[in-house]
Amino acid sequence: MKLLIANRGEIVRRIVKSCSKLNIIPCGVYSEADKDSLYIKFCNDALNIGGFAASDSYLRMDKIVNAAKHLGCDLVHPGYGFLAENAEFSELCKKEGLIFVGPSPGVLNISADKLRAKKVASRVATVLEGKEASNEEEALKVANDIGYPVMLKAAKGGGGRGLRIANSANDISKVFDSSKNESMISFGSDLLFIEKYLEHPRHIEVQILGDNSTIIHLGERECSVQRRHQKLIEETPSPALTKNMRERITDTALAIMKEMKYDNAGTVEFLFKDGSFYFMEVNSRIQVEHPITEEVTGIDIVEQQLNIAAGAGLTIKQDDVKSKGHAIECRINAEHPLSFIPFAGKVKSFIPPPEEMGVRIDSALSSGYEIPSFYDSLIAKLICYGESRIHAIERMRRSLSMFRISGIPSTIPFHVSALNDIRFIEGNYNTSFVDELKPYSSKDGELASAILCQLPRKIKFLENKGYSNEEAWMKSRFSLSNFDNLTNSRWN
Repeated sequence: MKLLIANRGEIVRRIVKSCSKLNIIPCGVYSEADKDSLYIKFCNDALNIGGFAASDSYLRMDKIVNAAKHLGCDLVHPGYGFLAENAEFSELCKKEGLIFVGPSPGVLNISADKLRAKKVASRVATVLEGKEASNEEEALKVANDIGYPVMLKAAKGGGGRGLRIANSANDISKVFDSSKNESMISFGSDLLFIEKYLEHPRHIEVQILGDNSTIIHLGERECSVQRRHQKLIEETPSPALTKNMRERITDTALAIMKEMKYDNAGTVEFLFKDGSFYFMEVNSRIQVEHPITEEVTGIDIVEQQLNIAAGAGLTIKQDDVKSKGHAIECRINAEHPLSFIPFAGKVKSFIPPPEEMGVRIDSALSSGYEIPSFYDSLIAKLICYGESRIHAIERMRRSLSMFRISGIPSTIPFHVSALNDIRFIEGNYNTSFVDELKPYSSKDGELASAILCQLPRKIKFLENKGYSNEEAWMKSRFSLSNFDNLTNSRWN
């Protein structure tokens, strides 16, 4: 059996790993901008589908289907983003005799449509009022009806694409076009959804797996550390929830997905404030942050996706899901750590921390790689597991200090600062976390980055002197303490 992975970057490498477990032959596609990308080498075969922009390559249904046929593939896995939640693409695959690794077209017509999903969810959950808008006049009318502040976001996709906040009619006029354009670039549709905006909530989501007969959950994830509504740090379990709250949110998520007769992997997203949960949307695909759920449950989510799509169904039951410990994911982006402005360019060196026990790196980056300007800025995901939350935080701090990327800026200094912020350490934060940080100056930021870059060398030097990795790390704590003092005085 052969599978076409209709995506790019780290998610391709991730899917390939699960394919090897199931003796599925992985194939790929790449755009003209990605022709030298590392992820291609992990595919058994790959086809150049041309173009540079996503609209000319990864969003072209005809090119993806033709590639699958040319390579003799039986299945198509869309990954996340691009065509992953596109009901039309799912239907086209079915029509062309290809198995779409994701929800069925009927389910996607509901779950990937924000208005329809909200109507279905409202039968069993509390929802925030909202409607679709195809032009600015409609957006202004919806906002006037439901009251400000409101949130504009892409109606045909998730991931925070197209998301803007408006506190007045004047704000809508300012952000409508940019929201619409971002939606079109990301999902091939410029239809927007206007929703009542809940200020300073926590963002909590529940991982779901379903086949034609069973729907189960794999627990929740906390995703409240965000910048411009893009997730930066995720953790599981959420430090905000009591046992009773956890049962409430997972039961509600299951009820919503049962109403949709959901099949394959998906995530139900909620806003949480003052003890109440509000349904936000369903992400009908594998999530960027799925690794932390895999770390605490030991369940390969992509493997389950492939089993469900191939007709074998779920190989686990709800009673088999036993979460243990704590996991955190930091999204490493090719962005300036102070301004978060994305950067394209050549990576001079890429030296991730060792993937020892409790440390996982999902990336398709390599030294010498030229980061294109056409796609998302995510270049690596660092996932750390610990027996407790404090253990996971300490392991993440250590791993971040050993991560070395040069040639382009990255968000690593930001992540170290965030993990040393007292609000994060205590688990007392919400979606305003990043906005309320007091940024250190560019000079201090560069100094902090320099300290971080030198730590791996110092640890390696001590290891060559005969110290164990653990001993070398402990002796290097002085440098990290200096960084802690610097970032704490500026960010807290």
